[in-house]
Amino acid sequence: MKILPPDSISSELLNLIHSANEYLVLVSPYVRMGQWVRLTAALSSAQKRGVNIKAFVRHDLDNASSWEELEAIGIKPRLIANLHAKFYFNETGGLISSLNLLSSSNANSLEIGCKLDTEAELQELKDFVKRYIIPLEEKERPSEDDLYLSKEKFSVVLENDLAEATDSRSRVFFKNNELQIQSVGNSFYLHLDKGANRLSVSGVVSEAEADAFEKFKAEYFTNPQFEVEVNQGAPGYYSMVSGDYKPRLSTTYLDRLRLPEKKDLLDAIVDFVVSVRDFKEAVYAPKRAEAAAKKEAYEAELRVRGEARKAELAAAAAEPAPAQSQPPA
Repeated sequence: MKILPPDSISSELLNLIHSANEYLVLVSPYVRMGQWVRLTAALSSAQKRGVNIKAFVRHDLDNASSWEELEAIGIKPRLIANLHAKFYFNETGGLISSLNLLSSSNANSLEIGCKLDTEAELQELKDFVKRYIIPLEEKERPSEDDLYLSKEKFSVVLENDLAEATDSRSRVFFKNNELQIQSVGNSFYLHLDKGANRLSVSGVVSEAEADAFEKFKAEYFTNPQFEVEVNQGAPGYYSMVSGDYKPRLSTTYLDRLRLPEKKDLLDAIVDFVVSVRDFKEAVYAPKRAEAAAKKEAYEAELRVRGEARKAELAAAAAEPAPAQSQPPA
């Protein structure tokens, strides 16, 4: 075993690929080779020589681009749960290193590595793959829905989820340093505290709705992930119902949230918007019911009058016509 200086590690990796004639094993959790032209060229050349290439990458929904990079050059990735090891070997030599197959690591990072070239050392690498890596291989790929959630922008997914949940057109856009939501005929705002990694969401309410908040709070704002309160607006300003999201975010860059965290946050925001809509409808439900009752009573009265008028006309039509007098002869 020989320790390699940082500037020799990528060269040693390329030598391994170029010298492979039978097989090549790549163990790298993350793969981003777009700017590493020499690496992709070396792998393509190995494929053309008929080298059997096995690539093991991390099974993580947020890591889908790593699989796609390999598939794009004709290498089938094998997905390994919790993979963090990085090493590479062929039939004659090996490399254990901190280096992932990342363009950024090759260009910018200070890495360490060691070169292996004895049969005993290579056998240990083979045994490691069989004993520790292959048993953790995930045979099933993630669903298309999960892949979509992991790769699509947070605002786009939220917009689509709101449209589906509310059966109405919704818009999510960035303005004045915050995400704004137009949905269910109302305006909502996402506020991010980047220092504390906290999020809150608020929606516009009328004065009457703000006054009725305490009466309806327990019935309509039941999501335990939010601490909800109403803020009465000063003269000339809207009142707002606000929900502080209790879980602390791993990052305020919402596109970078890990999938489970992203799912929970999306569901919570959609639930908040729907709750505000239902709360607003409940506030005005008595007045709407009263108006509907008045309308129904008025329409019933019109029907009664109409039936009475029909009866009058029918009775008049049933009366015999008066006899006409005969003129004198």
